[in-house]
Amino acid sequence: MTLAQDDTDFDVKNGIIDSETPPHSELAAQYKRSFAYYTFRFRLPSTLETIANSLAKNKDELLAKYGADAVTDIEQTAEAIRELRSNILQNEKLLPFTDKESDCDVWNAFLEKLPQEKRTYFSACWLYAECYMYRKVSSIFQLSRLAGFDYFSRQKSTATQLSLDAMLAVAKATRSSESNAATFQQLLKLNLWGNRCDLSITSGKQVKPTGDAFDLVQELDSNLLVDNTNAIWLSLHSSNGEGIVEIICDNAGYELYTDLILAEYIIDKGLAKKVRFNAKAIPWFISDVMANDYHWTLQFLADQSDLVLGELGKKLKRFTDEGKFELAPLEHFWTSPYEFYRMAEMQPTLYERLSQAQLVLFKGDLNYRKLLGDYSWHDTESFETCLRGFRPSNLCTLRTIKADLVCGLPQGLSERLFATNKEWMLTGEYGLIQFASK
Repeated sequence: MTLAQDDTDFDVKNGIIDSETPPHSELAAQYKRSFAYYTFRFRLPSTLETIANSLAKNKDELLAKYGADAVTDIEQTAEAIRELRSNILQNEKLLPFTDKESDCDVWNAFLEKLPQEKRTYFSACWLYAECYMYRKVSSIFQLSRLAGFDYFSRQKSTATQLSLDAMLAVAKATRSSESNAATFQQLLKLNLWGNRCDLSITSGKQVKPTGDAFDLVQELDSNLLVDNTNAIWLSLHSSNGEGIVEIICDNAGYELYTDLILAEYIIDKGLAKKVRFNAKAIPWFISDVMANDYHWTLQFLADQSDLVLGELGKKLKRFTDEGKFELAPLEHFWTSPYEFYRMAEMQPTLYERLSQAQLVLFKGDLNYRKLLGDYSWHDTESFETCLRGFRPSNLCTLRTIKADLVCGLPQGLSERLFATNKEWMLTGEYGLIQFASK
């Protein structure tokens, strides 16, 4: 059977619709011309195969950590990951979780409320199904002796090491920066474009940042489709510097480094008294920051023989010790299926914490999807409308566009971009810095 025939048979069997996602409906893999369909047919199966293969590849390391009698667990875990891959490719149901993690009941209650006709990988809302898959992988590990193992850690540390030259160049360029709007806006844009190094979009293939980072910021300025950096500057500059900035992190590696550079500036220039970093509770979308990645990165910088990077690492560790930088308490809401407009209802203590911040900064594509919900808004609808009432504080989003949803664009802009490149929303070449005041 040819691949094309296999695709046709799959589509007919699973009610796949040969169209783009209709306006004002949930993004889902059931629409064949959507990125969601491509994600579940190709990207996620590839990610799962990589995880399964890595268990065999790193077997000796795992046995050293978990004991010689973990051999069976390694084999059974790899088998379970491959079974999950098969379940996706056969469009199986999203089944309840059976692990003992603290968010298990939340997830199962959520799944129970999904309509039966929207409880498979291709029929469910893309956001729900993709988050479910990553939570399922975590569950497979938690139910074995390998509980607590970060199966993406090697990829994240490799990505950081590949970024060393770019990190050094950025450090040298920012050691004597001025306290003004222009400099702050440059650092926001540096932080935005750091999001291009995203392992989940490449199914784990490494992306090495190259060239002068600030030259790149200037070159990509015409690709910044919405630029609310001045409003973000004013939201901090107009305060008394006693506030807190909450960063909802995205990727480890170079992007986390640019988070730290921006946060250093915010503290050094007295724009806030504290920057709090919100990391993921479980391995998530390959390259997302976990607490260990934060600490590992600071130590990695401090250990560098180059004086500039070494001193920067020591300074950032000192900021952490002094409470100027802070890792937020472990929070499973970030790895739940819920959109952010449901935070006040589902996790009111988190919503209350964010409401006390001077600014909440959401990083990356997945956080953007959760801000808007995986929903085919018209691209000109306002950011405020699409937030659906989620306004705990002044908030902004820094996002390179890697999925087919967007809002807040000027009239006619997306049409011009589609005329140039039909896949402009999937490449990460375009970005948004959007702001909504409280």
